[in-house]
Amino acid sequence: MELKTLSEPTELESTLSHLSRATLPKVLQVQQGIVRATHEFMFKKGLTQLMPLMLSPITDPLNHGVVDASIGYAGRQWSLTKSMIFHKQLALLNPDLDSLYIVSPNVRLEFADRADTGRHLFEFTQIDFEFKGKDRFYVMEFMEELVNFVFARLNKELPALLLELRGELLPQYEKWPVYRTEKLEAALGPDYERIKSEESTEPFWLMNHRREFYDKEDPKRPGTYLNYDAVWPAGFGEGLSGAERENEYHQIRKRMAEVGTNEETFKHYLRVAKEQGLPKTAGGGFGVERMTRFICRLKDVDEATAFSRKPFAKALF
Repeated sequence: MELKTLSEPTELESTLSHLSRATLPKVLQVQQGIVRATHEFMFKKGLTQLMPLMLSPITDPLNHGVVDASIGYAGRQWSLTKSMIFHKQLALLNPDLDSLYIVSPNVRLEFADRADTGRHLFEFTQIDFEFKGKDRFYVMEFMEELVNFVFARLNKELPALLLELRGELLPQYEKWPVYRTEKLEAALGPDYERIKSEESTEPFWLMNHRREFYDKEDPKRPGTYLNYDAVWPAGFGEGLSGAERENEYHQIRKRMAEVGTNEETFKHYLRVAKEQGLPKTAGGGFGVERMTRFICRLKDVDEATAFSRKPFAKALF
């Protein structure tokens, strides 16, 4: 008797399988708890919530290439939001706004080489926050406090789910270790972030990346950048990216030239910087799905979604 060969699942079957996973409602409850606790924390800290923008003539240029996502409308090009970094700066021009946060959907149409990292989605939600007149040390302490607040709240509200999904309740972390990227790279090689994440048992900070023009260069130490990434332990990788921001017109143009940014795209932003001046700010943003992945110990961040948004996934909806 000849055995029949099982056929590969169709795109529709794969999509429905992703949607009907038994663990999905439990993961989504944890994700809901993250957002709910974050709203409470932001309210307690006095941050004002800004509603997200999904289309803008300017958006984050990023420090790596993605497929262009823009449309023509009203005689100009509008980009799907990669992050609201510039809008955070501009909103804080208001003299009565000192801090803000946004639950911001972001679209980054990643290339196929990021399909199997376990960390990338082409559409995800980031919680952004920004402070006027603060520095990187303030933001790093703020994020550490936020994580402990969220974790404590989840332990209180969803203990049974956490025990089922991760086998234990969430820890409370002390001060996170801080590393400089160039020193880790010298010690561990080009894959330093993954290696350090895999060997760590607590979140840590990576500082001094050379990347987007809006990350502030230390005026006292040219070539040193006042930015920071929060990295989850146990191999889960980057969870937050942030920086003090360039706000001086001539320095913004200098940094644009260094990274090859088209000034024409940002001409109105540059005009504000030149004629009105941008406020001194610092902030960051963390991925909600990435935090969910870490908390629930998911193999792939796509497991935190109801509808697959993995780069180049066979998704129909």
